[in-house]
Amino acid sequence: MSDKPDLIYPGILKECRAHTAEGRAESRAFLAWFLEHYYRLEEVVAQDCVCDGPDDKGIDGIYVDENLERVDVLQARLIQNPFKTIGDSPLRELAGTLAQFESPATVEHLVATTGNVELKNRLMSEDVAGKIQNGYEVRGGFVTNVRADDNARRFVVGNRRLTVFDAEYLAEGYVSVGPSQPIANEAHFDVSGFEVIEYQTPAAKVLVAPLLALELVSLKGIRSGDLFDWNVRQSLGRTKVNKAIAKSVKDQAEHKNFLLYHNGLTILTKQLEHKGDRIVLSGYSVVNGCQSITSLFENRDTISRDLRLLGRLIQLPPNSELAARITRHSNNQNSISARDLQSNHLIQRRLQNEISETYPHVFYEIKRGERQTGSVVLTNEDAARILLAFDVKQPWSCHQSYKLFDALYTAIFGRPEVTAHRLVALQQAHIAVLDVLPKIKPEIMAKYRLLQFTLLYFLRMALETDTKGRTFCQRPSEFISEPDGAARLRESFRRVLEDLVIDLNAEVEERESAGNPLDYKRELKSPQSVRNLQRTIITSYQKAVTRGRATGFGHEWMASKDK
Repeated sequence: MSDKPDLIYPGILKECRAHTAEGRAESRAFLAWFLEHYYRLEEVVAQDCVCDGPDDKGIDGIYVDENLERVDVLQARLIQNPFKTIGDSPLRELAGTLAQFESPATVEHLVATTGNVELKNRLMSEDVAGKIQNGYEVRGGFVTNVRADDNARRFVVGNRRLTVFDAEYLAEGYVSVGPSQPIANEAHFDVSGFEVIEYQTPAAKVLVAPLLALELVSLKGIRSGDLFDWNVRQSLGRTKVNKAIAKSVKDQAEHKNFLLYHNGLTILTKQLEHKGDRIVLSGYSVVNGCQSITSLFENRDTISRDLRLLGRLIQLPPNSELAARITRHSNNQNSISARDLQSNHLIQRRLQNEISETYPHVFYEIKRGERQTGSVVLTNEDAARILLAFDVKQPWSCHQSYKLFDALYTAIFGRPEVTAHRLVALQQAHIAVLDVLPKIKPEIMAKYRLLQFTLLYFLRMALETDTKGRTFCQRPSEFISEPDGAARLRESFRRVLEDLVIDLNAEVEERESAGNPLDYKRELKSPQSVRNLQRTIITSYQKAVTRGRATGFGHEWMASKDK
């Protein structure tokens, strides 16, 4: 199975280092890490959920789950003493905090009275008052790195609106970051009163049977995702699963009809036996139906014994070639990500071949899990974000992964200028951006992933003020093809970006002094706000170049030739 996280302080800080920054409490970094690994949110979304700053009214984070129609109010507490436990006292405080979400009116009062800008904007941007008006459930989640004691567990049992994510939960439910083995524990399914179809192919033994949902949600590895590790698309995180399934699960009168609504699931298993009214399997992995099981697990408190899913159980090693083909074919019948759909698109295959031939040290990954052949990897997802920020000039959309290979796909990739030269050249610009991020203040803003694509957009606009820069934007092949072209581009971009960062830091400091701080979590997603910020930064940069306090791209490019 996968390695478990180090939950003991200060080791837990190493786990959370991607979210640790000056100006952010350690417990908030811990919460962002939790949301990324256990709620399986993308990095930007996880950071958006966290409410940094004082006067938070007992609220460390808010996550709105559109699929489950639920508002999660979160608190996090990092404990330095590993022998300490969490009792019911902080849980009672969290229960009191939930009173602020009893109605739309109490939420609106919270918005009006809190001095925490991030909390206020989170409540408004997610329209939490409106969600509650429309019937969304409000639940409290308490996240901690130590064990909850018996008092805490009894309190949670008596208060169904609360969930404790303690050390035991975190250890069991850690999301795998690499391949794991099939689940070794035996699983038992009661099929009394139902017919089980059994047949043998030349390569595998197969059982088809209606499986109890109550037994499916008790399978090991659902929280961590290890149960689905052999699925070609993994568990897809907390994306929108079928709302109809969630509603059917909540309506117990519909449970007897669930078999009629659901296509079923596929489980590969090393050992499979049918003994009377029971099916026993071990060494198993779910390769199709992952989203359904996840949705059932989220609603397990409402599952009755009437709810069954049709299961196809195949005795076959999950890592065999036949298992891989079964996985591919069974998933082809269901919804897959836009990136998966476009992975075989002519544009993507052409770019992969072109980069391989022109820049053999760079591997252009167009499918998850591809065998890498180069020393440098550029995924088409990263390429899409880079092109979207630099070429299409929409950095505010770079966090919306679902658009990259769907609504924005043609604008991003469907252009004659998108060649191997352009992608590899712009990759150098992105690397230069990453190099200057540590110079941005405050550090907490520098850790916000969307900022790197905003800087890439600023770099594009700065290049357009320079003759050589405009040439690069039009014909990057002339630069990347030069001797040491990649290294020279990185250095030239870095020099320009350092000047832009000076102006950005000055703008942030000026706004802070004026009492109008930059709300980067909100403003970097706003086209108008980013354009306004860009005009301010580029105007300052141009003045600095004119006065000789900064140098343009053309100067830096020519100077790099002599080094």
